[in-house]
Amino acid sequence: MKYVLMDLETELISGPLDLDLRVPGITIGATLTGDNDLKLWYERDIEGQATGRTLSSTKAAELVHYLDHLAKEGHTIVTWNGAGFDFRVLAQASGLVSQCVDLAWDHVDMMFWFHCQKGFSIKLDSAAQAAGSGKTTGMSGADAPRLWAEGQYTRVQEYVAQDVRAAAAVYEGTVKNRALYWITSQGRRSSVRGHPLSVREAHQLPAPDTSWMTRAPWPREKFVGWMLGSSAPG
Repeated sequence: MKYVLMDLETELISGPLDLDLRVPGITIGATLTGDNDLKLWYERDIEGQATGRTLSSTKAAELVHYLDHLAKEGHTIVTWNGAGFDFRVLAQASGLVSQCVDLAWDHVDMMFWFHCQKGFSIKLDSAAQAAGSGKTTGMSGADAPRLWAEGQYTRVQEYVAQDVRAAAAVYEGTVKNRALYWITSQGRRSSVRGHPLSVREAHQLPAPDTSWMTRAPWPREKFVGWMLGSSAPG
């Protein structure tokens, strides 16, 4: 299966994360291809050790070019919330906004595809549990910025590597079964049917019935609004 998973972690900031107010720098990224080629993207010193600095524009651009190269070779780029987060911070870090927008529209964001069908979002962990591929125990994505700031680079490296492996298991299972399974908040196994769509295709799906929801669902523009100003979805 020709695909490449991408996941990024960002720097510790004070207060809640709001990308409309501030886009944090990238501390580390991970990519994993369908043939199990894992790469970690972070700033290193001359001995190859992590420096703790956020990705330079040069390093971030290197990641963009790597993804673009694989996409042109026929690999499907896959993320979990990449439209709303990963590609947005990568665009800021690399300065390659137009290229990141194009990649974001054409890639498969599993969470965005799910959101467009159901009207709500789920965490990767609930889908990974259903796929039998649990994420790293003892920490979550919210812990990664703090641990990186504390110099616990190895723990974060292990975490982000496990994140892309978990997402890969979810993606492969979804393609194989033509359904994405997840564990609900009540502990039940549920599913949404279909083959994963690109962000461009998912954005064009009809809105689901959300009349049962007690809170208004997030509009799709919450995820892709930053992209609409740079490139048309159609």
